Amino acid sequence: MKLSVLILFLSIAPIVAVAQVRIESRYSAGFKTLHLQDTARLYKPNTAKEERLHFRPIEVDIWYPSLEKGIKQMLFRELFSLFEERAMAYQDNTDYTGITEELASFYVAQLGVGTDGKALLDIQTDSYSDLTPTEEAHPVVVYLAGFNGMGFENYKVLEQLAAHGFVVLAISSVGRYPGDMTNQKEDMMEQVYDAEFAMDHLVKGNAPLSIDSTKTGVLGCSWGGMSAAVLANRNPNIEAMISLDGSEIHYAGDSDTNLYADGASAADNDRYIKEIQDANLLNPGDQRFTYLYLESGDKLDDFHPTSVYDYFKKLDTEKYYLRFTNSSHADFTCIPSILHSSKASSSIYDKIEKTCLHFFNSTLSRDDTFTSYWSNISTTSNTTVEPFDITKKEAEPAGQMLKGIVLSKQTSEPLPFVNIGVMDQNWGTVSNAEGTFSLELNENHKGNTLRISMIGYHPVEILINEIEVDSLPVELNERIDQLQEVIVAAKAFKYKRLGNKTQSKFLGTGFGYDQLGAEMGIKINIRKQPTYVDAFNFTISHNRLSTETIFRLNFYSLEKGKPTNNILRENIFINIDPEQTGTISIDLSPYDMVLKEDVLVTLEWVGSVGKNKEGEAIYFPLTLVSNGTFYKPSSQSKFKKHNSLGVGFNLDVRF
Repeated sequence: MKLSVLILFLSIAPIVAVAQVRIESRYSAGFKTLHLQDTARLYKPNTAKEERLHFRPIEVDIWYPSLEKGIKQMLFRELFSLFEERAMAYQDNTDYTGITEELASFYVAQLGVGTDGKALLDIQTDSYSDLTPTEEAHPVVVYLAGFNGMGFENYKVLEQLAAHGFVVLAISSVGRYPGDMTNQKEDMMEQVYDAEFAMDHLVKGNAPLSIDSTKTGVLGCSWGGMSAAVLANRNPNIEAMISLDGSEIHYAGDSDTNLYADGASAADNDRYIKEIQDANLLNPGDQRFTYLYLESGDKLDDFHPTSVYDYFKKLDTEKYYLRFTNSSHADFTCIPSILHSSKASSSIYDKIEKTCLHFFNSTLSRDDTFTSYWSNISTTSNTTVEPFDITKKEAEPAGQMLKGIVLSKQTSEPLPFVNIGVMDQNWGTVSNAEGTFSLELNENHKGNTLRISMIGYHPVEILINEIEVDSLPVELNERIDQLQEVIVAAKAFKYKRLGNKTQSKFLGTGFGYDQLGAEMGIKINIRKQPTYVDAFNFTISHNRLSTETIFRLNFYSLEKGKPTNNILRENIFINIDPEQTGTISIDLSPYDMVLKEDVLVTLEWVGSVGKNKEGEAIYFPLTLVSNGTFYKPSSQSKFKKHNSLGVGFNLDVRF
């Protein structure tokens, strides 16, 4: 998260001015959950009607006004633990016991405020369980949670709305069976249908709450913003909508190889969202509700979009836009704020809370506090009412496809799984089993160096400016190194497992279907000299790959904590079967490996036997107690270290 002491200092005065426009709360914020079932929708295919998951289950969290004075405030853990309950309620034959504590520790570690999840779970909310609702009919706000999220992610906004006279229905982000949300239209629509069913349930008086359905607003967060926009299009009675950095505004063209939460690449998500746009589910030109879009400030950093679907600009209605220029996407949930991870996050979320409250107060309660508030908030430092303009971003230059083959100079035989890439840039590939490769180069790569390297061979480096052909044969010269003789003394060894032993099925990281050359690993601390390596162990927590996959095991020396040379002298390949999961142990005793210093141990994806389908992925577990994970997205790029979490790799050693 990018912070600036100067920015924080300048933001103090405007916050005071904004805070002068206040709405007094009249109520306590009650909380309850409705357990519903939509018998008109099949949830788990190929099941009998009597089975628990045959029909669509719907869990609706409700924040509502109460005149009772709450006695005991709910803890955040009471809201957050619902995630664990529902992870199992929406599936069968799964056990997510313990993910509440695991996820809480994850959030705390990611935000750099420690490693103890209790710091998050023990936070007191201003919500109270099962208070008596008022008899007065109140306006309704439907909250559409972010990707695989729930109401806990923005409970501070939701309880504030309830305390000021709104009934809030929080609709979790649950896709088709087994419940995992994706960016595909069919999964997104499940959240929309859930919202409509819950709204209808309340309108028909099937819950002990009084609502005024003629005054309905919708609030969406992130991917829930897309669902909110579709919901508003399908329900003309919706009068107002707020989107918290929602996906209904989408910037396409991300060429990074990062893996998204659903295992899809950026290109996949561009395609999925385009399908939603083309299905006439949004129709911004026909909308008449009042709209407010709050956007994060860093989404175009180091990103050159090729196109944008600008829902805001397409709307022909009363609309408002505000970007918090010093914010990240994470700031649009309340967790950074309640953990006080930074003054900036707390300040931004305080503004988000107030902005949502004033907007719905004016559009649904007809008490116009928003006009005065908007004139203040829209002119504060670190905000702007000017939307992103992608025409000011430099377009990616046209590329030229370079094809080639890598051969052994000694045998003239093709070399499989050779690393080819632009040095120190996230741009590269790996030769296939026949030694051939293709790599697109563009003007940005001119002046850089193309590097071709493989264990057991001397690397070749070629100035890209000097490549004048589209087909490039490359010969690698075999490296002849005399390995130091290993003498094992006759003594009683001590055996130990070094590294990360986690087998978590919930916290994970991995590779997408098209990330050849990507690599990740951990530092192994060597305490005894010499240390003999017997085996490498790792766990595959989830595997959606439909073809056999080939990984290469690498060992790198370290200099000042950074990886330098690969110390292996021959390739160690690991073949993974389609959809194979579980713990895998690779016998390294034939390689006579002796370590005297700390090393970086990585897995590199070098090939597939066949072609994986778009959206497929493979995942490895993560642990919080670690030295972090080293990662690079392509061949010849630099390793970057992610300090918070370590991938679950380890070595069996003796000394």
